[in-house]
Amino acid sequence: MKPLRNRAVGAWLAVPLLSCALLLTAQALAADEPRVLTPTPSSFETLSRFTQVLEVLQKTYALPSRINTAGHTTAALRGFVRSIDPEADLLTPEEAAVTNELAYTAAAIGLSFAICDDFPTVISPRDGSPAENGGLLAGEQLIAVSDVLTPHARRIEVDRLLGGPRDFPVNLRVLDPRTGAVRDLHLHRTVPGPTPRTALRYLDKGVAYYRISQFTQDAVENLRAAMILAKSAGASGIILDLRNNAGGAFEAAQVAASFFVVKGTEIVALEYGSPGLHTTFVSDESIKVTTPLVLLVNGGTAAEAEIFAAALQDNKRARIVGTQSFGRGFLTASTRLSDGSVLVMPTAYYMRPSKQVLQGNGLIPDVVVALPRETERSLARSGFGTFDWKNDRREVLATDLPLAKAVSLLAK
Repeated sequence: MKPLRNRAVGAWLAVPLLSCALLLTAQALAADEPRVLTPTPSSFETLSRFTQVLEVLQKTYALPSRINTAGHTTAALRGFVRSIDPEADLLTPEEAAVTNELAYTAAAIGLSFAICDDFPTVISPRDGSPAENGGLLAGEQLIAVSDVLTPHARRIEVDRLLGGPRDFPVNLRVLDPRTGAVRDLHLHRTVPGPTPRTALRYLDKGVAYYRISQFTQDAVENLRAAMILAKSAGASGIILDLRNNAGGAFEAAQVAASFFVVKGTEIVALEYGSPGLHTTFVSDESIKVTTPLVLLVNGGTAAEAEIFAAALQDNKRARIVGTQSFGRGFLTASTRLSDGSVLVMPTAYYMRPSKQVLQGNGLIPDVVVALPRETERSLARSGFGTFDWKNDRREVLATDLPLAKAVSLLAK
């Protein structure tokens, strides 16, 4: 695949703000020579108003000792950033120093989440995780973690609440907006282990089934080996199960899609905020798997998994069965400011070959097969791809309707 170029995010222009400096950042049009952007008149007007408010507070507020210029400025700027995009944030130097550690501990219950509608919202649980065993479903909201209410919570705050010592409990209060049901979960944190490896399995009439739980380098190499095996065995069709696949590595999804399309096929594009800044990625590798494909997706299919599915759907290479995917797809960049704080923000959105942005839209299946919420929860708890086809075939087909539909489409 064509490598993703390392694009610098903005050079900056310092603007005096009393004793502080406000750094304005913007993404550069080229990685080699960042360009300095001059603030617009409206930007200067905003800064002037901020300065006036601060001056009035310092001169006339009844308790001036409460004014912490640095702290309150950070809070104001953070509120500004998050009002633009809930996935953006301004981290203090101390918060930035522990970000990687928190990202690790958040995985202790195996949960991928996004900040949506002012609440941490489940994308999907990781295969074999406490979150999966708890039956968490895409779209459910964490309204409290360990008795701490989470409206307007920042990602770093949620990570901190979810993280903790191994085997210690974490209590979740979960709201399902689809049903209005509220339930309490008591999960025990675990150290994340390797993703369970799935094997290529055969169902009816030579139809092969393979589960892809995330897109990592190892997962893609396993997929490559499985597809070569299916091809050599003469599989009549292949079902790839992407349900509750929250994504993974951007390049891994591109490589995986390349197994099924010809060289030079568009896989995905990055659409930046700057007019005309657009990067397209095409396939330059293929193991020439031409077997008919069906992809299974649900509300927990997100990000790089959506890149993969959209590329095959738009290029008429696979049919999609299931329910609408999550709709999450952007490239994030972190910019360190002069005081050590870090601005985290989306800098580009994933665009599918049909020129639609995935963020907020997701994938609409070619064949929509919805499930009752509790049936969906039961399937997620048991783990996708863990069924016993030989002994429980009839029960599997009667329960997992998306899988049954995929088998039917390929068996024909």
